Parts: sequence; C-alpha cells; structure tokens
Amino acid sequence: MSPLFSCAGCGVQIERSLRHYLQQKGRVLCSTCLDRQEAERQQAELKQAELTQAEVRQPERGEPPQPETAGEGAPQNGGRP
Repeated sequence: MSPLFSCAGCGVQIERSLRHYLQQKGRVLCSTCLDRQEAERQQAELKQAELTQAEVRQPERGEPPQPETAGEGAPQNGGRP
C-alpha cells in the first residue's frame, strides 16, 4: 500500500508512491488541483496568444492605417458610383 500525503493545493490526503513524492520534491497534488492548475495554464497561454495577435494587427504609431479589404459592408468598386 502506498503512503498518504497531503495535497499541496487543498490539503486532502492522497495516496501516492514514495518515488513520485520524491520526484515532485514533496509537492504532490490531487487530481482536482492538478486539473485546475492545467486549466489555468491553458487559459494563460490562450490569453497570451490573443495579446500577441492583437499586437501584430495594430499598426505602429505614425503609420497609415491598412486599407479595408473588400468584404461585407465594404464597397466593391472602390467607393466610386
């Protein structure tokens, strides 16, 4: 039987191997805390990716804005009657 350790996130007693405990240097997490940590990491990565894309799309100060592409709501003939 594996020994019981306290989860570093919530304190619940969890069964883990001594080898795992030593590999994690005593910072073992229950599956719930591990899932929560992974979800937070993924959200942070998505937010960072969105910020990076927003920086790429914004023109530098002093540069003229990019022309609109022909699409919905944009005139097809360049604005001429």
